[in-house]
Amino acid sequence: MSKAFVAIHCETGKENPIIRRLMEIKGVSEVTGTLGLYDIIVKIDASDSLMLEKIITKEVRKIPHVLTTMTLMVI
Repeated sequence: MSKAFVAIHCETGKENPIIRRLMEIKGVSEVTGTLGLYDIIVKIDASDSLMLEKIITKEVRKIPHVLTTMTLMVI
């Protein structure tokens, strides 16, 4: 099992639609809005690191109004 936390910086005012979209992604187990440099923190669980990478690059980063992400892989 692979796990990661992804910090997301998004366009101002677009947090709620992004949070709703994130909760629809298979593998996303937690989504939390935050204050500070990043607007949303997402916990992702996947069967392996390749699946984790696919979820992050093909789904999370492709959501409209997501500007930047920072991925923290759990060891």
